[in-house]
Amino acid sequence: MHAANIVEGIKVSDFPDDGLSVWGIFRHNHNWEVYEHENPDGVRPEVKEEVRKLFTCKDDGNGFIEYFCDTCEEFRTIHLGCNGRLCSSCGKTHTDRWATELPKAMYDVPHRHIVLSLPDKLWPVFLDKWERMKVLMDSAILVLKDVMSHNARRRITPGAVVVIHPFGRDLGFKPHVHIIVTEGGFDGRGEFVHMTHIPYRAMRKSWQYHVLTELKRALPKTADWAGFINFLFKDYPEGFYAYLPPESRITSLRNMGKYLARYVRHPAIANFRLFGYDGKNVTFWYQDHENKRHYKTMTVFDFMRAITQHIPARQFKVIRHYGACWRRLKARLRNFLALRSLRQSNMEEYEPVRRNMCPVCGSKMLFLEYKKKKPPDEVKFGERIEDWRYIVARPT
Repeated sequence: MHAANIVEGIKVSDFPDDGLSVWGIFRHNHNWEVYEHENPDGVRPEVKEEVRKLFTCKDDGNGFIEYFCDTCEEFRTIHLGCNGRLCSSCGKTHTDRWATELPKAMYDVPHRHIVLSLPDKLWPVFLDKWERMKVLMDSAILVLKDVMSHNARRRITPGAVVVIHPFGRDLGFKPHVHIIVTEGGFDGRGEFVHMTHIPYRAMRKSWQYHVLTELKRALPKTADWAGFINFLFKDYPEGFYAYLPPESRITSLRNMGKYLARYVRHPAIANFRLFGYDGKNVTFWYQDHENKRHYKTMTVFDFMRAITQHIPARQFKVIRHYGACWRRLKARLRNFLALRSLRQSNMEEYEPVRRNMCPVCGSKMLFLEYKKKKPPDEVKFGERIEDWRYIVARPT
């Protein structure tokens, strides 16, 4: 155990595992079981499933691949991950793999990275309402079509990959949309119209109009909601926030991966941002838009609640393809640009490291066995809980 640290008056000891991790904080001192017991109606089924994935990550029941080195007769077993939304390790692996493959199926034209956000007065409208999140994603492509068509003086259809992010850097609920969009779009004849300038002010106003208009259709038809929508039109005369930094212009598909890896599906917090944990409080850091580092400390239960609130509802797609990137439309436009299809990844590409190399002699190992994940066992109520004392006798 290393010496304790002092962070903003909070005594933070090193975690008893190899290092601080979301997995360790959830498991330590039965934190998650206590939290779930004290919130019997406040934990969604999809949250329970993601926590279960996190706890079983890379254990024997999750499947494994076994290799053998015929040079030094060394065996190596690689346990498979959980691919869960709470797991920092698996989340990064999935994101990196997806970000590497997706550009191969994109149009070979310049792209832009755009961020569309909402005023804080609108955040509560979407809290725990994942069906309303799709309003933001659908509104994003309407904005792109309107702004680009007006600028090109004809109707064009851009291609866009839209990603919804419900969390801010401080783990607060701050829903916003990230977009990777083609610089231009296809006209009615299937020809691509290039567009290097995307009007910023027009996008802000269009974003406000489409979000509020689509949201008005989705909300209950009451005078209070109608008045709230009208207030947001008047209170933001310049429109909602749209961020189009010049450095976000992607001129090559090779450079697209770094944007995708950063803004596609990933956990709300990575393990390297965890600064300290003392059994009761968790401290993590984040950087603001000026790259200034801030430290934030919260109780372990507030920390778990902050992370799990961002787990999407079951079957909700946080990544959607719109416009010319829609699968059916993409098939029709295949002849106009150098477009390739996504291919199935093989097992050797699943891990970011060369896992089939012998750790002893460095030779290439022989593949022996792939063990699939076993189906879940039948569980009777209460049989997984062996000791209730940590719940009933937990000090307040």
